[in-house]
Amino acid sequence: MTTLFFKRIFIFCSTLLLVSCGFHLQGEMQLASPLHRLYLQTNDPYGPLANNLREYLKISKVQLVSSPADARTILTILRDESSQELLSVSGTQQTRQYNLRVTVAFEISDAKGLTLVSPQILSETRAITIQSNQILGSSNEANLFYQQMRRHLAYAIMNRLASRDMTQQINKNFYLSPKQK
Repeated sequence: MTTLFFKRIFIFCSTLLLVSCGFHLQGEMQLASPLHRLYLQTNDPYGPLANNLREYLKISKVQLVSSPADARTILTILRDESSQELLSVSGTQQTRQYNLRVTVAFEISDAKGLTLVSPQILSETRAITIQSNQILGSSNEANLFYQQMRRHLAYAIMNRLASRDMTQQINKNFYLSPKQK
């Protein structure tokens, strides 16, 4: 009886701690109302970043349109670049460790092409270690890291779009009267 009581108290306290620290599962994000009807413009519409962004936007109940003319706002991916940098070399002059980096730049404009949010740059870096007996598998591992980084960057874009400052900026610039533009 007392064991059951302590289990319930433990579960209650754990839940209370998680809720009080702001923890929540990834899910719907509250975005500024002009973003609710959006066109996603990118050079790689079927790439990992665009696919992840579309998924997160749909979860947030954003209506993705197929033409910029049908959109209230346009989210343009200006840059989606991968790079790698050598970190260390072994005594036999074989590369042992690389830094993998993905850099993404985006901006938001209205349907008329007026910029609502100036270009924002996000990047993520991961280190990858290559063992001399696993050279073939290291390229697969690098590709997996690049996919994970793009997923994280898509979520970071969503977090940026859902931030209070970004919401205020989008609303202010979108609802600015035509006379003031």
